[in-house]
Amino acid sequence: MCKSVEVSLASVAVVIPVGRVDGILDEQVRRVLAQQCLTLCEVVLSMNTSVASDQAMARTLVADLGDARLRLVDSSDSRGAAHARNVGFRATAATHVAFCDADDLVHEDWLAPLVRGLDHHDAVSGHLVDVFPDGKTPSWHPAATPGGLPRFLGKPYLLSGNLAIRRSAFESVGGFDETLTRCEDIALSWSLLRAGFAIGYVDDAIIDYRHRAGLGDMLHQHYLYGRGMTEVLRTHGIPSDSGWSTSRRSYLRLLRPNGQRAPKRTVIGLLRRGAIGLGRARGLLSPAAHGEGRS
Repeated sequence: MCKSVEVSLASVAVVIPVGRVDGILDEQVRRVLAQQCLTLCEVVLSMNTSVASDQAMARTLVADLGDARLRLVDSSDSRGAAHARNVGFRATAATHVAFCDADDLVHEDWLAPLVRGLDHHDAVSGHLVDVFPDGKTPSWHPAATPGGLPRFLGKPYLLSGNLAIRRSAFESVGGFDETLTRCEDIALSWSLLRAGFAIGYVDDAIIDYRHRAGLGDMLHQHYLYGRGMTEVLRTHGIPSDSGWSTSRRSYLRLLRPNGQRAPKRTVIGLLRRGAIGLGRARGLLSPAAHGEGRS
C-alpha cells in the first residue's frame, strides 16, 4: 500500500509523550532538535501530567531553548502514553510523524534514516540499544530489537518509543488504542498489517532505551506487558498462518514464550518471563478474554 514520497518534500514532526520532567527530558529534547533532518518542522511535547511543578519546568525548558519548532500540548485529561501520543499527533499537520520517549536518548543521526524508511514502508521502527543503570547488559535480557522488528506470536510489531509513520496510515487505523494496559504498539502494528499497510525496520535509526532500576519495578512492568498482550488479542484475535483466529482454544498460544530469547538462563530471567506469563494468565482468566475478536 505504501506510495513513495520524497523525504525532501515531506513535513516531519516528532512527538514526545511526557509523564514527568527531569534532566533526561532536557537532554532528549536537545538531541531531537539537533537532528540533521531538513524537513523537521516541529517537536511536540505532549504533557501527560497535571503536576504543577512538571508543567512549570516544561514551560521553562521551552523558553530556555528558544526554538520556534518546540511547543507544548496538554494531554493530562487522561493518563497514559497512548493518549499522550494521540494528542501529540493530532496537534501537528505533518505528513510524517515520529515518536520517541521522554526517558530515552536518541542518537545523533536518528531521525533522517527513520524518515527515509517511509519511502518504502508506511511505518517503521529503529534500533533500540538496551541501557541499564549499572551500564552492563545482564545475561538474562533478550535484545529489544534482535536484528529486526520484535515478534509476538509470530507477527512483527513496531516499537512506540522509536517509530515513524505516515499520517495517512496512522489516521486510517485510528492511532494508538487508549484502552490497553500496555502493548498499544503491538495493537497499532497489527491494525496496520490487517489493513494492508507495510511496516519495516531501520537498523541505523538508533535510540538508547533506558531500563528501570530495581527488580520489583521491572517485574511489575513485565506483568503489565503480559496483561496488555491478552488485551490486544481480545481486540485483534490470534495471528495464525491462515489469518487471524478468534477461537477460544487458540488463546492457549498466549502461554508460549516470545521469539526473543535471552542469551543465558538466570533466576532473574526466569522471574521476568514468569511475570509476563502471570500477566497473560491473569488476562486469560478474565471473561473478556474469551469474547469475540475482530474479523
